[in-house]
Amino acid sequence: MLKPELLRIENHLGALMGERNPHSSPESLKRCADYIADQFRRSQLTVRDEQVPFEAGASDNILGYKKGTAGDLDPFVLAAHYDTVEGSPGADDNASAVAALLETAHCLQSVPLKTPLVFAAFTLEEYGFLGSHHHIVETKKNNKGFCGMISLEMVGYRDSTPGSQSYPVYVDPTRYPDTGDFIAVVGNEPSAKLAHQITEGMRDSEPALPIEQLIVPGQGDEFTEVRLSDHSPFWEHGIPAIMITDTAFFRNPNYHQASDTLDTLDLDFIRDTTEAVVGFLKRHLT
Repeated sequence: MLKPELLRIENHLGALMGERNPHSSPESLKRCADYIADQFRRSQLTVRDEQVPFEAGASDNILGYKKGTAGDLDPFVLAAHYDTVEGSPGADDNASAVAALLETAHCLQSVPLKTPLVFAAFTLEEYGFLGSHHHIVETKKNNKGFCGMISLEMVGYRDSTPGSQSYPVYVDPTRYPDTGDFIAVVGNEPSAKLAHQITEGMRDSEPALPIEQLIVPGQGDEFTEVRLSDHSPFWEHGIPAIMITDTAFFRNPNYHQASDTLDTLDLDFIRDTTEAVVGFLKRHLT
C-alpha cells in the first residue's frame, strides 16, 4: 500500500491527467481548474479565480492565498501551470508539478508563515505564459508586488541510465551529471541569491535528493531553453524567480507527446522534490 503522501500525489495525477487545452479540450481545462480550487480549499486556503482573456474566450488562474503573520509583506508565489499542448495528456508537463503544488499546500496548511504565500495554478502557459503575465500586471495595477517566485515545471521524470541527461549548448556538461536523476534549480543573475537559498533549503530538507543549480548570465534573455516556464514573466518584471524542473526535453523523451503518460512518472521523485520545496518554504517564509 502506498504511503499517504504518495497516495495523495497519485490521486492528484489521476484527477488531472488528460489533454487540458483551451482550443481542443476547454471542458477538461475547466474541470482541472475546478479540481485545483477544491483542493486549495481543502488545504484551508482562500481561493480566487482570476480570469485571463484569451482569443474568443478566457481561462482562469486559480489562486490560493495563505496569509502571513508579519504585517503587510509582499507575498511569495509558488506556481505551476495546469494547461497542456494539444495531443498530450500532460503527465509530466505539467500534472506532476500541479500535484506537487497541491501536496505542498496540504503540508503547509497548519504551518504559520510570516510571509504571505500564494499558490498559483496558472493557465495558458503553453501560449506564451499568458496566465502568469496577466497575474503580474493585475497585481501591479493594485500597487502590490512580490518578494519572490518559484515555478514548478515538470518534476516527475527520472532516468538513472548513464547518458540520459543532455544540456543546452551554453551549459558546460562536464560540470553536471550525465544521468537524469536530479532536480534542477534554475535562475538568472538577479535571482541568484534566491536560487542559492532554495538550493540550500532543499538540500537540507532532503539530503538524499540530488539537486543541481544553474544561474544563467544577466537577465537570462538570451537563454531560450531556461525561459520556458512561468518564471519568465517575473524575470521580465525584475522579480526574483526560480524554475524547479526535471529539465524537460533535455531528459524526458515524452515532452509534448501523446506518450507523456502517468506510467512514465516517478512518484517518489515527485514526493521527494515536494518535501524539499516544503522544507525551503518553512525555512524561508517563517
